[in-house]
Amino acid sequence: DPSRPGTLYAAFGPGNLWKTTDNGLTWRPIFENQPAPGIGDVALAPSRPETIWLGTGVDLKKPRNFTMPGTGVFRSDDGGATWRSLGLRDSYHIGKIDVHPTNPDIAFVAVHGHYWTTNPNRGLYRTLDGGVTWEHVLFVSERTGANDVVIAPSDPSVVYATTWENYPGVSGPSSGVWKSEDAGKTWRRLGGGLPAGPKTGRIGVAVSASDPAKAYVLVDNLNKDETRAAEVYKTTDGGATWSRTHTDDLLIFPRIGWYFADIYLNPKDDEEVYALGVRIAHSRDGGRTFGLLGGDVYHLFPSPAQTLHLDHCELWIDPGNPDHLAVGNDGGVYTSFDRGKTWIHHNNIPVGEFYDVSVDNQEPYMIYGGTQDDASVFGPAREWDPRYADGWRYVWLDAWSGGDGCYTFADPEDPATVYFSSQNGAARRKDMRTGRSVSIMPRLPKGFPGRAEYNFITPYFISPHNRLTLYHAGNYVFKSSDRGDSWKLISPDLARSADPGRLSTAAGAIAESPLDPGVLFLGTDRGAFWVTLDDGGTWVERSAGLPANYIRSICPSRFSRTRVYVAAPGINQDDLGCRLFASEDRGLTWTPISAGLPDEVAYAIVEDPTNENILYAGLLRGVYVSVDRGRTWALLGPGLPAAAVSDLVIQEREMDLVASTYGRGIYVMNIRPIQEIFKKGAAAADRLLDPPAARRPWTNDTHRDPSLSTVEKVPLTFYLTGPKDVTLSVHDAKGREVKAWRLSGKKGFNQLRWDLVVKTADSPEPYFVRYREFAPAGDYEIRLTGDGLDLRRPLKVEERTSQDD
Repeated sequence: DPSRPGTLYAAFGPGNLWKTTDNGLTWRPIFENQPAPGIGDVALAPSRPETIWLGTGVDLKKPRNFTMPGTGVFRSDDGGATWRSLGLRDSYHIGKIDVHPTNPDIAFVAVHGHYWTTNPNRGLYRTLDGGVTWEHVLFVSERTGANDVVIAPSDPSVVYATTWENYPGVSGPSSGVWKSEDAGKTWRRLGGGLPAGPKTGRIGVAVSASDPAKAYVLVDNLNKDETRAAEVYKTTDGGATWSRTHTDDLLIFPRIGWYFADIYLNPKDDEEVYALGVRIAHSRDGGRTFGLLGGDVYHLFPSPAQTLHLDHCELWIDPGNPDHLAVGNDGGVYTSFDRGKTWIHHNNIPVGEFYDVSVDNQEPYMIYGGTQDDASVFGPAREWDPRYADGWRYVWLDAWSGGDGCYTFADPEDPATVYFSSQNGAARRKDMRTGRSVSIMPRLPKGFPGRAEYNFITPYFISPHNRLTLYHAGNYVFKSSDRGDSWKLISPDLARSADPGRLSTAAGAIAESPLDPGVLFLGTDRGAFWVTLDDGGTWVERSAGLPANYIRSICPSRFSRTRVYVAAPGINQDDLGCRLFASEDRGLTWTPISAGLPDEVAYAIVEDPTNENILYAGLLRGVYVSVDRGRTWALLGPGLPAAAVSDLVIQEREMDLVASTYGRGIYVMNIRPIQEIFKKGAAAADRLLDPPAARRPWTNDTHRDPSLSTVEKVPLTFYLTGPKDVTLSVHDAKGREVKAWRLSGKKGFNQLRWDLVVKTADSPEPYFVRYREFAPAGDYEIRLTGDGLDLRRPLKVEERTSQDD
């Protein structure tokens, strides 16, 4: 916000809109609990910056199950405090919004439309009344959306826009550049030297702040060698003629130009150009020559990343001070105050896009996860505090400060041995003691006539029966009995379903029965489901009854040898329904178990390890629990943001349910209360549950002050058969009350998380430090009292043995 120094908005496709008012020191999400899981673009009205226009739907066409569609356009007139929906609900994916320079109620919206099917509600829309009504001012076809739109700042009657033929591929002859000279009423397609052809891809446009006849476009020109497809063209006569600005090829689109194509001009110098791709191409001479922005990077929290992250999707140039830049890329948000010579990396925003999650058996245990272009990471199950470093580290990091991290596992008996992978099946085994890894990616036998194919996220796992045994699945399945040093092919090409509608690329999920070694279940990216009962000797397809969707999660039961659960998201086919299934006969027949769930994409399902009737499901906007094996469901816990839950795992020693999200990091919940309450069906009486042991914060050495970075909260949980007012209190060993809360209890589970603070104080003394007094170590009693209610449970508060435990 140029009018408010220190205020910056950052929209993360699947991870909400975040706002800072202190130059990025702290951030908060401001688009919470809205009926749209993805964001495509956000724009502030230049004449009234507290008016925010937001276009929903992730604007990157990636077939990885997380390209969340949106529900149209939203607007806030109070800096994001409140929002209202303005329609265009069928737009699905919005590429750009531009707002009139002097009228905050006039805006254009470039709509990509559906990515995986045709639809008529795509192209360019205009509103003249703040979004009350919309005009469809530019439409090309049901396969072609509008990608970019810019109102000329010095003459708002001139508007430039681009179209992108994004279905079924990422290019086509309908991709082009358009211009209106009557404020968007009528449009004409521009030529005059611009690329044209059957493989013209995504195009971005930028217009001079002072001259409406001067504009630039960045084209993903796939009509030529796709590694040299990035081209910048310039017009100085209002689009009548265009010329390529550069003689040397730009190499910023290595086959993935559809990911980028944004171009920007310095508002004070229209000869200074920024073209975004894998790297940022920067020109000071109108595009004749380009260099690449790099610079030194300083992280707010410690990080081994050494470079400016790759894959740049957004750039903001301060109109009052063009030295001040903000970049959004796959590594997050970076700001510079010297035109890119140095950068601050704001790695204090919890928006990790996790594909998967796993846990080890250390004490305390560690969580592992693979992320979208931020490699694979691991760390403790400790509540995040934005003031302190979180203790998480990289399993691996590529030379460009990122890399797609896929499935990551620690050896269950040797946590110093970690398996990790990057895209398309590239698995490795790492010795964390030496910091070195070796490739263990399987290969087809020499002379084998087939071809190995893999999905971007390739499933593989450690056998629950033998930690030396691995299974790895593409269109073929491989087995290793020596930790990946050698592999045996154990399947035919499982992408070749008997159903032509299920012909696939490769496996989306594979799992082994926890009861029977060698009983394997595999699902493909087009809904083919395969079973082997003899460790790959023979495979049978059992797909009938399942949708032709991407099978992403398979959970064989530990209570029944023939029971198996499946989650099959259809987001890659624009099927946004909830697709959860159970089979009692190893896939011969399937039963939907989504009744009562929101009709939204389901990604993961796991079975409780202590009770066959309890299931947990990860959906597009949260985690749900069933206590009757899928007949009914309930939303689990209010503390989880409405984010896509990509994976679920249970750490069975601690009974922690760990949920990875695609856009909001990782969350943990202890499920012992659920197991206890529903051990014998629903509870018939109110219950106060046993709390875990609590740990005091570490006491620093010299002045015995508490180390606030080690403060942990203990969950105090109770279950009520109906709503009632209650008092929850803590009493010491002598029965004295040390803390109490008056609560309006709701039916079902209630939980309060106590930080062990029993007293707070303030003082004018200059060296006063004990602003908080924490409960001493010892034995306590938790009491829940109310009308006819007096329940008690013991609580132990322990000292820490070190600052790092």
